[in-house]
Amino acid sequence: MKQEELITSLKEIERLASSCLAALGGGGRLSAKAKTASKANPTSAKQRPSPDFRQPIRHFMNIHAKGMNGQQRFALVVAYFSKGKPETKVQLETIKSAWTKMQKLLGKFNTGYAVWAKDRGWVDSHESKVYVVTPNWTEILNHNA
Repeated sequence: MKQEELITSLKEIERLASSCLAALGGGGRLSAKAKTASKANPTSAKQRPSPDFRQPIRHFMNIHAKGMNGQQRFALVVAYFSKGKPETKVQLETIKSAWTKMQKLLGKFNTGYAVWAKDRGWVDSHESKVYVVTPNWTEILNHNA
């Protein structure tokens, strides 16, 4: 596992642990940063606009991919090419090509993102190197997905 992936995983673990402790009523030690995060008002959270698939892909990703991890971004790219319609097939090469053109925005492509997105139920693959979004893909549009 690469250092960047480890850092991403550790941040996700920290976020989940803070959420769990907050849900338990703070029964545990939280850092000052975690306490601040757990007290944040959910209504003040930045809301992403509804996806508009008519936008150019770079603009679309710039709006929606901020704050997402790799598997969420993978699902978002698949959703873009399928216009959010489940069962619309998207080739892996199409995804990789678009991702590579937006590497500064999305980071380096990792095929593991596809596996992790499948594990979360956002995408599926009935054929080799072909992906579809599932009806659950919209979960990624929430900051807490």
